[in-house]
Amino acid sequence: MQANVVIVGATRGFETLTYSIPPALDGRIQPGHRVLAPLRSRKLTGVVTQVGEHLSAGQLKPILEVLEPRPLFDRAHLQLMEFLASYYMVSIADAYRIVIPAVARVESRTAYRLATPPDQLARAAFTRVERAIIETIAKRAATTRSLEKIGPPGEVRATIARFVADGTLERRDAATGRHRDTADSIARLAGCASIEGVRGSKQREVLSAIANAGAAGARIADLKAEIDGASAALKSLARRGLIAIEAAPGAITHNVAAAEFDLTVEQQVALDAISPAIEHRRYEAFLLWGVTASGKTEIYLKLAARALAAGRNVLILVPEIALADEIVRSFRARFGSLVGIAHSAQSVSERWASWMAAIGGQARVMIGPRSVIFAPIHDAGLIVVDEEHDASYKNEEGIYYHARDLAVALAGFSNCPIVLGSATPSSESYANSRRGRYRLIRLSRRVNDRAMASVEVVDMRREVADARRLAAAKPANGAGPAQPKPQAAEVPDAVPLSAALAAALRENLASGGQSMVFLNRRGFHNFLQCHICGNVIACPNCSVSMTFHMRDRSLRCHYCNNHTAAPDTCPECHGYGLKGQGFGTERLTQALAEMMPAARIERMDSDTSSLRGARARMLAELRAGEIDILVGTQMITKGFDFPGVTLAAVVNADLALNMPDFRSAERTFQLLTQVAGRAGRGERPGRVIIQTYAPNHYSIRAARDQDYARFMRRELQLRRDLMYPPFARLAMVRIEGAEPRLVRRTAEAVAKSLATASTPEGIRVLGPAPAPIERIKQRYRWQVMVKSRELKPMRAAIAAMRAEVGPSAERDGVFLAIDIDPVRML
Repeated sequence: MQANVVIVGATRGFETLTYSIPPALDGRIQPGHRVLAPLRSRKLTGVVTQVGEHLSAGQLKPILEVLEPRPLFDRAHLQLMEFLASYYMVSIADAYRIVIPAVARVESRTAYRLATPPDQLARAAFTRVERAIIETIAKRAATTRSLEKIGPPGEVRATIARFVADGTLERRDAATGRHRDTADSIARLAGCASIEGVRGSKQREVLSAIANAGAAGARIADLKAEIDGASAALKSLARRGLIAIEAAPGAITHNVAAAEFDLTVEQQVALDAISPAIEHRRYEAFLLWGVTASGKTEIYLKLAARALAAGRNVLILVPEIALADEIVRSFRARFGSLVGIAHSAQSVSERWASWMAAIGGQARVMIGPRSVIFAPIHDAGLIVVDEEHDASYKNEEGIYYHARDLAVALAGFSNCPIVLGSATPSSESYANSRRGRYRLIRLSRRVNDRAMASVEVVDMRREVADARRLAAAKPANGAGPAQPKPQAAEVPDAVPLSAALAAALRENLASGGQSMVFLNRRGFHNFLQCHICGNVIACPNCSVSMTFHMRDRSLRCHYCNNHTAAPDTCPECHGYGLKGQGFGTERLTQALAEMMPAARIERMDSDTSSLRGARARMLAELRAGEIDILVGTQMITKGFDFPGVTLAAVVNADLALNMPDFRSAERTFQLLTQVAGRAGRGERPGRVIIQTYAPNHYSIRAARDQDYARFMRRELQLRRDLMYPPFARLAMVRIEGAEPRLVRRTAEAVAKSLATASTPEGIRVLGPAPAPIERIKQRYRWQVMVKSRELKPMRAAIAAMRAEVGPSAERDGVFLAIDIDPVRML
């Protein structure tokens, strides 16, 4: 038997190779298994994609080891990986590399260590390269790749070979990664096993213990605990085919009943519409458009119970880790230990353990942010994407995949329904529902017929004008002699809290209500500027200013994480003229504390919630009524249900509106609607205050009226006129490198190549142009945008461009990244 194996992270030309299946592993390897396979002088992790008799006619190397008793991926996930590589135009090996956790990627590399240290006479005759190699290896073993940094690669390799030949150095295999799973496994005797034919005492002891366990087999964990050296003996016995190592039967319970909960009429209609697709194992996509607090989570719970009762598993995607914790709380209250969670904040071992629990059947409901789409949930019977409109589902590093779109593809491969839930569906999903690709289900009323929060828009232009008139009138009214106006550079602008917002916060505090105050900007000041020479302290690595944080008096770059102590004098003119400009959540929190000293105020942003457990602690305190005002960035706007919150405020609604992005109006509307949805979810009515300098903008007016349909009609008409999604397909070619001249030259070559396929009504090429943030992490960035009515010709043009420009870009050290369906334009 033979197997096609994708070598994880292999270099170009070695992505998929065919291996023979040795007799000891015959019948134990299926598509989806993780295996250890030889590649040249190394041993690497691979995933089996096909098993058959005559896959290749050549001489084949054998697979060395099967790394799990059960396949890591089922057929649907293997198809998903093929789709990921094809659609996003990456190699299949790179696709598996970003999916499989690092701890699960077993690799062996040839390393060199010092065998016989050279004497002083020999050292005296060494060349510079020889001396550097010996000094490096004397400290620790090193690979050829690391040693090649010392000097010319050819000279380094020749020197290593000479040192190995004369006995100065010796080779050894250095393995990384976890060879076997952490799930509970059992060992059983193979039919041909005989203790008499085994010589090693440890192997005989282990084989005897397995034989005594009978047909049920012996637990691997027990064998390792009771017999020293059992790991090596088990590995040897399995390789010889004397034992079979299998996953222990999981504690799988199919009789799962949902807790009793009275559904609204609309909830029951939604449940009845989706359930048949679960029962008949049929793919169907549903867009669940429900206003905030309409009970979407309860529908997810009821549907999950039906999928589990049918013997299938459930996958739930959420946009943020914080929201994952919230929805896990709801699901565990209903389904207990059947619920697992996987996300990037977990350690690698924790994430791998979650995967193993899914494979073993202990976790049948897996919840997490975008990367959970790759978790090995076999035989999915329901997939849910909560807050499907959220931009966090788009991966912005490595492979630019969109988890929502992958979830739709996975549902198709799994023959199960997918539910895309949102109070503000994305324009793409809404258009798909109008085209018949998704079935639209509407939840227009809140649970218990609670009223929507009242929304008030504060025109900050008028607030500023009133403040100026008040300031100008004071001397004329006999308030004393007019004081000289302070220079703007000397006194930073105050945090713009309107009279209406300040009064509302005080009233809500006095009445015992809780408030959420949203500002999508971290830090204390946006930047420090010298009022003597005008210098703004910028990040040395990026084309952005450094943000001032008061807590540790530091300047931080929010793009590369560079940080330094804030100076007392201007680095440019050395004068004492540095003043803070602008404001962020840290300064807003201070301003609110000064205005309401008795209030219990907390701040939730990535600065305060980066410590493990900090975010969960704040949310628990808010739920318990121990926080009066929660100030935060975008993470506080998503899907949280706190009945005590009766006031939600947006300090500056224009931040998202003024971004250089065709989706800025849509994002603004979604953000304002989501903020409004945090208020009034309990018995008391809610109130929302939105501060803006553009009160007449159609997105803000629609958010005030909470009228999604009106907003989307206007937005879709603009998109149609300008040929933007959902009426066109987009791709962004991102060009990055350390040398600005080479980056620009490559960007021009990219645009020139793509222009050959350009037509007025077909493919349009925009650019090349520097990215809005031209430099990040000392790498210069240009981009070329491609628009097309159809996906296929656009992909063909990009593939041709990459074949033409890619080799020269690689020689110049310039990286080309292809982003299909880009979400962020920065």
